[in-house]
Amino acid sequence: MHASHTPVFPAPTPEPLPQRLARVGLRATRQRVLILDGLLTLPGHPTAEQVHQHVTRQVPSISLGTVYKTLDSFVAAGLTRRVASAEGSSRRFDADCTEHHHLFCTNTQEIIDYCDPQLDALIRDFFATKGLPDFQPRSFSLHITGDKVTGPQLRADEPPSAG
Repeated sequence: MHASHTPVFPAPTPEPLPQRLARVGLRATRQRVLILDGLLTLPGHPTAEQVHQHVTRQVPSISLGTVYKTLDSFVAAGLTRRVASAEGSSRRFDADCTEHHHLFCTNTQEIIDYCDPQLDALIRDFFATKGLPDFQPRSFSLHITGDKVTGPQLRADEPPSAG
């Protein structure tokens, strides 16, 4: 579902992890490299708990608190973004810092990246026209909650078949 778009934030690159950390002003400790590797390796938008589980395979003594603090430092440095989830109980992280939106499936708890330049243009035009007093938007990300559709769906204006 990821269409092309103009990035506002740097996209993940094949740049070696220690250099990626150094570029944002963070020392490339073994723990930071392993946590960043976990964030980039795990599918979807992992929680700190999932990253912790991934990292403990190589460093069993690393604490969950260290993983949380490190992920928060990555967010502060612009290396990753925190993603809201509808369940609200866990913080999830996105290594893709390009401008995009998120669709949250309440059935699967999956967060799906979504890009639509036409939607982005509508939102920019809306705020350019309406404006917000004492606020200048720099970027935006919609978080849409719903359910994945897996089969043919009945439209609201169609009666069920008698079959």
